[in-house]
Amino acid sequence: MAMVSIFSLAILAIVFTALENIEQEVEHKVKESLQTVLRATQEAHHIWIQHRLLELSNAAQSESVVRSASIISQPDSPSIMRANAEASVKRSFALMMETYQDKAYWLSDLNGQVLYSNRSRDIHQTHPLFEFKTDKMEQVLTGETLFITGLPQQTKHSNNMYFSAPVFNADKQLQAVLIVSVNQSDHFSRITQLGRIWDSGETYAFDRNGLMLSASRFNEQLHRLGLLEPGQDAINNLHITDPNSANHENSKTLTLMAQSATQGITSYNLKGYPDYRGIQVVGAWTWQPTYDFGLTTEIDKAEAFQIYYRTRNIVLLGIISSLLVAVSLFLLLYFSQRNAKQDLRQARMVLEDRVKERTADLEASQQELRTAYRELEKLAVTDSLTGIPNRRCADEFLEQEWRRAQRGGYPITIMLIDIDHFKQYNDHYGHPAGDVCLEKVAQTLIATGICKRPGDLIARYGGEEFIAILSNSDFDYAEFSAKRLVKAINKAEIPHQFSLVEKQNHITISVGVSIAESADIGLTEIIDLADKALYLSKQNGRNTFRFQLPPADSSTLHIDSSSKVD
Repeated sequence: MAMVSIFSLAILAIVFTALENIEQEVEHKVKESLQTVLRATQEAHHIWIQHRLLELSNAAQSESVVRSASIISQPDSPSIMRANAEASVKRSFALMMETYQDKAYWLSDLNGQVLYSNRSRDIHQTHPLFEFKTDKMEQVLTGETLFITGLPQQTKHSNNMYFSAPVFNADKQLQAVLIVSVNQSDHFSRITQLGRIWDSGETYAFDRNGLMLSASRFNEQLHRLGLLEPGQDAINNLHITDPNSANHENSKTLTLMAQSATQGITSYNLKGYPDYRGIQVVGAWTWQPTYDFGLTTEIDKAEAFQIYYRTRNIVLLGIISSLLVAVSLFLLLYFSQRNAKQDLRQARMVLEDRVKERTADLEASQQELRTAYRELEKLAVTDSLTGIPNRRCADEFLEQEWRRAQRGGYPITIMLIDIDHFKQYNDHYGHPAGDVCLEKVAQTLIATGICKRPGDLIARYGGEEFIAILSNSDFDYAEFSAKRLVKAINKAEIPHQFSLVEKQNHITISVGVSIAESADIGLTEIIDLADKALYLSKQNGRNTFRFQLPPADSSTLHIDSSSKVD
């Protein structure tokens, strides 16, 4: 009997060691899954926020917004001019509001008084960001474009996420501030919810007060628990508190995760803690100081460790059965021991199969996130109106090709392209028609086929201006390409009855060309030469092109192009 007891204790020690190893392996897999999803979602947020900041900054610097802000900010501006300026601001933001389903936008003076908004009730009121986020708005007033969140709860505002950018006048002096209220339930929540793993998993964002910033997938459960009022959404209404906790003032405390994250700590917990529903979960979290909000990925502990629990129960049942059989039938001890080991191996195989299955699910989720990243990256370098590369893409491409040309010792051509009298076009046909005109011009330039090589690019450079970059191109090809662009636009015959170009009643362009054939001239200088050439084209009647070459090349050719391109 003593031998049976010793043998039984040895078996127990072996089994509990195996269970401990299995538990550690499961914990490691769960931790890796949570942290991978958290990092992926954090990167997706960064890409989205940076794209929105760039877009708002460009809008704030656009000619229409700058001019309109100058008129609106003057109290004595004529009512007709003011009405036209307000309409221009509205048109400038129409596409952005439609694309991102943003709630509202405001144009305020430097003290925060709203000069114009799509919500008329806010006009002449002080915007809450100037009251409760003075430090952030001071940064905006110094010229920064910011993402702002975390308004104090007592403000009672439904909005808790904003983008803000300064607006400078033509003299580069700060004259106004643009503010856009983010629709948190749209792009922001959708990006956040891509981080869901398994059946009960959820990724969500919150501010420093523990207030939910993204949508919850458990709204129905929250309504049943009374944590949300009927018809109420979790965004900006639900605090990340443990519903079963209460301090001496009968107020609920933040969950373990929220307490840690709001102190700026990045960590994880696999032992389990109650979430905002009171359910035991495991999770990983981080605080993003740049954007001043926290992010967490959580999953119900019961689901995360269900494989381990099932395995443990199977093994324990096998042990108990084996011990009962061992005590009753000593002669069958050997067979009982063998069966128990077989059950253990079976359980491990089940665990491995489940882990593989969960890993496959995670890889599928990661593929979806990668697809979302690629879409966001494409949006960041593509002009939203014309669909061709934007200025950011052109600047990065030009810098790269410039360095490559210097190393390889071959020439590079830069063409600046400007639509002739486009202001008259917008004034008479309207800005929507102007947008269509820009799209047609962009597609016509692309269709010329002058930029088919890897080192060539056509991009929108701003407003009605485009840029063409031709790598390893000599003068003859540059002249051929410029002439082809001008002819293609003429051939497209985009109507412009109000064009001031002689004998033309359709859209025309002027092109300035410069070629750098050595490393003795800088990138900024060659762009300036192309700009001067563009000026010469306009001075010579437009609908043409001109060359402006570096001084070292002037003995070769200081081109004044043909007078006009038929």
